[in-house]
Amino acid sequence: MAKKRKLDAGLPPLDDAVLQDVPKPAMGGMWAGSAMNLLKQRIEETHGSLVSGILNGTVALPLDVTQINDPAGSDRVGDWLSDEAFEALKANIARRGQTQPIRVRPVDPDWRPNEESPLQTDSAFVVQSGRRRIEACRQLGLPVLAILSTDQGDAALADLEERFHENTMRKDLNGFEELLSIGLLAESLSDLTQEEVAGRLSVPQGDVSLGLACVSLREKIMVEIDVETAPKRAYRTIVPKLKRGSK
Repeated sequence: MAKKRKLDAGLPPLDDAVLQDVPKPAMGGMWAGSAMNLLKQRIEETHGSLVSGILNGTVALPLDVTQINDPAGSDRVGDWLSDEAFEALKANIARRGQTQPIRVRPVDPDWRPNEESPLQTDSAFVVQSGRRRIEACRQLGLPVLAILSTDQGDAALADLEERFHENTMRKDLNGFEELLSIGLLAESLSDLTQEEVAGRLSVPQGDVSLGLACVSLREKIMVEIDVETAPKRAYRTIVPKLKRGSK
């Protein structure tokens, strides 16, 4: 059976013409505050809330590798750290970022995210799957994206998909909001290919890649671009430039 291609935030390079029409933020700190509020609102509309999304396993947490315990160890035979598949995985993460979160459970069964900053935690977790991704991130000096393993995960994802369709049908979303919604859901559906995610959400497959990139680059995007007025097509040029560190 053919091997599935996992979610990938990479995009083909496009010409720079679109950037000429992209509005830049013009209100400094005031605009930035407004954009952060917009982002928080969009995330909460998509996931109900970050806290509940983390707890039901649909929102990924960035963890330091030192926070992840592995008492069971790997079940892989041989020196997998030096095989070609691991090197390819590490190169892919270095180039495109970690597009598939690992699965973990908190060491403390009563653990809950901080209400004020739910994506920040110094608690310890036990890995359940994704050991190669952890090692790749460790060698690259990157944080590890992790989601909690939960019994209610499938039901929660179904609710997210329904909420996505309701939001996109009933609201006049700007390009950034729409792509952010797609990206947040694609992140939650990390076991599916881009094609499968696109089919479930009834969106073009290219929007899935673009949405994932908008999630990972959201802070840079809000600094460089007026997200309230930039058209969706502009992000096909914006994203590759930001990945290269260009303005």
